[in-house]
Amino acid sequence: MAILLKVPPKAVLKFMCVSKPWLRLISSRKLVKTHVKLTGNDKECSHHRVIFQDSTGNFKVSPLPPLFHKEQRIELFNMDSPMESPNIYTKIVGSVNGLICMYSKIEEPVLWNPTIRKCKKMPTFEANLRRDCSYYLNYGLGYDESHDDYKVVIVQCIYDDGGSYDTVVNIYSLRTDSWRTIDKFQGNFLINSPGKFVDGKLYWALSADINTFNICNIISLDLADETWKSLMLPTSYGEGSYPLALGVFGNDLSVLCPNCHEVTNSDVWIMKHSGVEVSWTKIFTIDHPKDFAEFIFFSSIFSIPSCQSNKGEFLLLLPPVIMIYDCSTRQLEAVNHFEECFAAEIYVESLVDPLLIAQNDNS
Repeated sequence: MAILLKVPPKAVLKFMCVSKPWLRLISSRKLVKTHVKLTGNDKECSHHRVIFQDSTGNFKVSPLPPLFHKEQRIELFNMDSPMESPNIYTKIVGSVNGLICMYSKIEEPVLWNPTIRKCKKMPTFEANLRRDCSYYLNYGLGYDESHDDYKVVIVQCIYDDGGSYDTVVNIYSLRTDSWRTIDKFQGNFLINSPGKFVDGKLYWALSADINTFNICNIISLDLADETWKSLMLPTSYGEGSYPLALGVFGNDLSVLCPNCHEVTNSDVWIMKHSGVEVSWTKIFTIDHPKDFAEFIFFSSIFSIPSCQSNKGEFLLLLPPVIMIYDCSTRQLEAVNHFEECFAAEIYVESLVDPLLIAQNDNS
């Protein structure tokens, strides 16, 4: 088993044909969980991939490390969509342990592992929605380690012209292959962007006004006990005069806050827990043109993998663009190698099989 843990995921798949004992070993929960932890924590990001979406709804994939070499042409590999009818309305919710959640306006959400090309279509949740109202749906994907279960959360945000607002929260369990309605959160308006998953919790930003992206605080949903909590924003955010982006830096929750006065630089903060206390630490400042704030406004989410180039550069995914941040100059530079497609998500190659998880607990 120790040898298999050092083998890349795609290579491990070839050993499944050796014998039935090998198949059972490679499919076991222990090996799959240990393997994805090792590949996910690889400081070189050797098994991290960036998935791109083109104008037809199909996907392309690139290894992450070559993106740091701006002078090189990056090769994108075609990847068939798991959706029955790929289209431009297909949206990626997020990725956890190699599983990607996506949905479209005409199909049910799916959990897809592009590494092993396995996909699980979720049962319909339409019966759980209120129909006599105006609403939008907000998604989130996370992992409940205490139950070894992958969960998808859909928040139905209900509003009317009079300013009233309500929510219905539905949660899907891959292990039970079913939807449930859980307690809703108390508070303001949920920003219409996917939740960000960090350490067993899904996080969303809240606004004081349904018509703006000005953030007033952050809420979290613990996927183990399904309880909600509220978090304060970093002190530099001030009165929330500008939108911020909620993201993940390495394995930490992070926010990208434009500085309110000049809007020519933004601070990146990460959240740290000390017992029950939560604190924010500013890790660096990004200098940028004023129009960079438009990316923050339209994206509202971002990802910064923990790996760096040998020059100390970080990769910033702010869909639909990828940028390189140079710590020494505090400057951003867009990666412009990709025609007619945009960056959608970063995932790690893994052996997690959504079909096997659902079958084992429902057989």
